Amino acid sequence: MVNSYKTVTEIAAPPEVVREKFLDFEALPTYSPNGYLKSIAPTDPTKTISTLQLGEKLHIVMTHITFDGLLVKNSPTCFAWQGGVPGLMKGVHSFRFEKSTTTAGGTTFTQEEVFTGPLSFIFGEGYVANALGIRENSCKGWVPWNEDLKRWCEGKTGE
Repeated sequence: MVNSYKTVTEIAAPPEVVREKFLDFEALPTYSPNGYLKSIAPTDPTKTISTLQLGEKLHIVMTHITFDGLLVKNSPTCFAWQGGVPGLMKGVHSFRFEKSTTTAGGTTFTQEEVFTGPLSFIFGEGYVANALGIRENSCKGWVPWNEDLKRWCEGKTGE
């Protein structure tokens, strides 16, 4: 079973600028002090995001959960990690930076979570999932954070 959800935000800055600012994880508290995403850092203190290899661990702190995930993609168009409970559920959280087809010179920024495994139904749209509200609450956190990133990339912080 596969369940996923995503948010899409148009940003009036080129994809390489959005990606560069996104990867500046030390700036997270500056441009999104109340956002759901609090910090991302390599678990190995001798590493930096630029030296981290696929399969190495990231320490991720969100408002509702803290965990170590594996870096599964770090390309000019996508940054993604994987977390989950072995044998029960796996989630891949990705951030995509694509040239916009609607905002001249801009970026279509997509944040998506894809869940697989026996417990992935709790992230779907069924009765139990809706009762738990995980999908709705996650997207409620993602949208303001995406808007914080947008303002920062467009040079409009503090507005």
